[in-house]
Amino acid sequence: MEKKPLKSSVLRAGRRTFFFDVNLAANNKKYLKVTQSAFVGEGDENKRNTFILFPEDIQNFQSRLSEAVGFLSE
Repeated sequence: MEKKPLKSSVLRAGRRTFFFDVNLAANNKKYLKVTQSAFVGEGDENKRNTFILFPEDIQNFQSRLSEAVGFLSE
């Protein structure tokens, strides 16, 4: 049985949907699970990709993301 996330939010972007879920690990530490769900092809086939970020990685991830976003607007 899968536990309910502590916090969830959803971002819809065209044919893609991003799910941001804060969960609690077995060691009682929080982590962020980001899942992208997208319809591919002409049917209703749905493809999902997921990655997990732990608290010690969030600051570096956020920094690199901000750097990349800044480059997009140059």
